[in-house]
Amino acid sequence: MSTYVYGPLHSVMVEHRIVSIKQGKRVAYFYMAKGMFNTFMQYLNEGIYLFMMVNDHEKRTKGVMTRTVESLDKIIFPDRQNPRIYYDINIIKSGIQSIMNGTQPKLFLDLEMSMPPYQNYEKFISEIIQCGMVLVDNEGHVLENHNEFIKPTLNKELSSRTKKFLHITQETIDAGIPYLDFYRILERIIKTKRPMIVVWGQNDIIEIKKSTQVHHLPDLTRNVQFIDLLKLHKHYFGLKNDLGLFNAYKLYTESVPEQQTHDAFEDAMFTKIIFDYFKKVCNGEIKTVNFETNEKVNH
Repeated sequence: MSTYVYGPLHSVMVEHRIVSIKQGKRVAYFYMAKGMFNTFMQYLNEGIYLFMMVNDHEKRTKGVMTRTVESLDKIIFPDRQNPRIYYDINIIKSGIQSIMNGTQPKLFLDLEMSMPPYQNYEKFISEIIQCGMVLVDNEGHVLENHNEFIKPTLNKELSSRTKKFLHITQETIDAGIPYLDFYRILERIIKTKRPMIVVWGQNDIIEIKKSTQVHHLPDLTRNVQFIDLLKLHKHYFGLKNDLGLFNAYKLYTESVPEQQTHDAFEDAMFTKIIFDYFKKVCNGEIKTVNFETNEKVNH
């Protein structure tokens, strides 16, 4: 079970990531996970008020009885008529909701990259070898799909690690399109549709930027609105760890594909489906998911 607690900060044991708050005449102690503590440590100063959801189970930590903080929802400094809000999850959720309800077209993008060999990999540079793209209008209607294998330029021969992980053959890549064709497809979509580009994690953005540098082409990531759906999930649900695309898809849809194939187009479709579910969660239309316990809960 969990309890919502709040009160003025009493003390901070930095080394042990323990904070205490005053509840009437009593002082209660709470333990924070490393990621949470590091995120909020800059705000843990005298005079602030903490609003937290904590686990009811008590345990002894460094000589004091503590309960674990499950989420930190608000940090304020009560400055008379003008309280200073340092952090408020409701404000963050409202901002995320605005992003999800944006009316511009959306491009759901996923890329697969070449992987280094098991040996002699010091100078290896990964390259984009498959792209999956799903472009939709502001009502969610699909305008175009792209599922292309892309010939690498720097290392034309795939490593055995790449073939094994992605379940592809050298012949498949050899029959793919040149990198420049992929670049032109993405460039055309960006220039004509000006979409919000939705990805899962930062890797694809980094790889696009790197690939344009390798090919001495203008950077396609400049002045483009990229939305990292993984990052939005972490902020919205207060997740301590990264959430896998495959696991998010299973939890939202309650269906289990046969296996994760690491196919760029399939993952782009998964990203779109997760986006649609997450938008409904943000708008209070469906039950959400507790990604820590893998359970459906009321929003």
